[in-house]
Amino acid sequence: MPSITTPLQLTTAASLLQNQGLKPFPPSLATAIQTFNATTLISNLAAAVSSYKSQTFATAATLNSLLSMGNTVCPALGNSIPASPVGTYTYLNTEYLVNYLGSVDGSTLDPSGFSNLIEQTCAAYLGNGDLGQFSQGFMAVQSYIASTNNYINSSVNANQYLGPTFTNMDTLVTGGMTGVTTDLESFGVDLDKQGELWNTAKLDLYGTPAGLLQQISARAGIQGQTVPALQNVMLAMGMTAADIENLITDNRVGVFNPTGITNNEFDRAQRLAYNAFTMISGDALVQILDILDVTTPNITSLEQLLDPVKTFPLSYPSLQAPGPVGPVPIFNANGSVNTTIAPIVNSYLPAATGCDELGKIIPPADAVANKAIQLGLQQINNIPNVPLPDLAEAVLGAVNNPWQVTDAYLPNDVVSTGAPIPEYYRATQEVPAGTDINNTAYWTPTTLGGLSTMSGLPLIQAQTTPVDVSVTDYFANTVATGTGPDGTITTYDVLGLALDADNFAAQLNTATTAVNALQTAGSLATLNTAYTNILLAVNNAAVITQIANANAAISALSASPYVTTLNTTWVYMANLMNLSARYTTEAGIDYFNLQTGDKNSVYGFVQNLPQYARLTANGDAAEFLDNLADTAVLGGQALVGAMREGRNQQRLDANGIYNANQVPSNAEVEPIPVVLPVN
Repeated sequence: MPSITTPLQLTTAASLLQNQGLKPFPPSLATAIQTFNATTLISNLAAAVSSYKSQTFATAATLNSLLSMGNTVCPALGNSIPASPVGTYTYLNTEYLVNYLGSVDGSTLDPSGFSNLIEQTCAAYLGNGDLGQFSQGFMAVQSYIASTNNYINSSVNANQYLGPTFTNMDTLVTGGMTGVTTDLESFGVDLDKQGELWNTAKLDLYGTPAGLLQQISARAGIQGQTVPALQNVMLAMGMTAADIENLITDNRVGVFNPTGITNNEFDRAQRLAYNAFTMISGDALVQILDILDVTTPNITSLEQLLDPVKTFPLSYPSLQAPGPVGPVPIFNANGSVNTTIAPIVNSYLPAATGCDELGKIIPPADAVANKAIQLGLQQINNIPNVPLPDLAEAVLGAVNNPWQVTDAYLPNDVVSTGAPIPEYYRATQEVPAGTDINNTAYWTPTTLGGLSTMSGLPLIQAQTTPVDVSVTDYFANTVATGTGPDGTITTYDVLGLALDADNFAAQLNTATTAVNALQTAGSLATLNTAYTNILLAVNNAAVITQIANANAAISALSASPYVTTLNTTWVYMANLMNLSARYTTEAGIDYFNLQTGDKNSVYGFVQNLPQYARLTANGDAAEFLDNLADTAVLGGQALVGAMREGRNQQRLDANGIYNANQVPSNAEVEPIPVVLPVN
């Protein structure tokens, strides 16, 4: 079977597996680091640190002090990570200044110092020459970025996207169902007993004689007419066969049916049909109820199926319709229809299908109630594609399955018993016919697991927006720290140092110039003496004394404009380094402890190239990899080409164009013909 590998991906993989195809450490940054480290002051400091690490009297606490010299005044003069008041960089300290002298060297890597941490981090991001390590880190970074940005974007979009339609959390989590009722269980039972009473794909005919007539004919499998008992009564009431057919075929005039009858003619026929419905009872009614699978109790004549009090006997007091400031009850406390909602309902519906129009056909109160229910149902997500039985199952948790003592049941079958609100039992094993529902060896009470509201969660229920402001503030102020739109994190935010995207080389060159200027002016004499004296120290106390002398010498320089320059450069780099270290820490990536020689990560990275290629926002993966690829060699060009290929594939797929660029991975295959045959 074909693999996901293309020729360009094969070429890229071969190159990366040989540690080729990506640019090396940025040359200008390497030179800038070397030049800074070569200044007299920093050379003396490096020698002092190296000497102290080799001493038998060295301690972690003193090494920490040695590596932190000047950090509160001018960290560049101690090549240290800034500390308050210059700045606070928690993630740099966590990443670098830990477990001193755990073996021989207490810092993470040699040599120590902030300039060297820049070098070590950049090299680690590039895999230290091992592109398996690069692949490990890059894939983990992309996973972190994708997950984090999902939350950042969602927190921004939640109230903007959902806010205009948000009423409360119950409605939001039930697909709009609690906008229709405040009693889900009773509503579900009523819906379940209604069977196939209404076609949810044609809610504009909900509660109308035409809608009911169409369902009867559709369920009975009759075209252009209805069941004989009802057909005969309608004809006897003065309707013509054409009237009946017009209602059943929904032959209303419209854009797509210019030859249909007018709305007035259609409604005239509906009024006659309603009168006929009042004459249907007894066996004729039972036949129609069976056709519709309606098991609602106490229905004695057909027109009662247009009366919501009859069809929702358990839940009609809980029914509600959407209003401009929230759901509005359809029924009053005494059970009568809340006719004051008619203007609200009419405002949402086309005039030709409003309460007033239906009120000319069926009793006005029933018209208001039916149109309000229609409006409520239309707020349920995807309702046109959800038949009533499926809606009932979603609300209630299971279809109606009344228990019959004469029936046998399989394990886990659920049955209902009792009325008006049934109780449910689950079979614990195969149940022989004749087994009583109270026999606990076979039956156990159960719940159906229908829709749940936020009942008992008052803080959630009290929300007036989908997401509380404390949540959006948290993501905006704490998580959304990147340079992408709305604070999203880009690949450059995490790995930009690998390309020196933020021009650390220029910052280090500026620092070098400032240190050399201080050196030339003789301002660093005392500090240099303190550093060189550490080489002569014979015990830990002597080193501590020289550290104090160094800190005093740096403090004495605090007013120098060169110190201001040095702090500006150091804070700039530390801010970016700290943020990058934060991201890798939060992603759970230890860039100084990646597995070496990991070929599997190379394979995974190459297979993911088409996906990375589609991340084309500023600073995202595609731009980063395009700039990191070494296009002077075949493998680097293949990497760029594989990403272009991935973007092409996306466009071809979107337009149904097949691209034969995947190499089969089975043993031996026939080649593709040079010219494809034309059929």
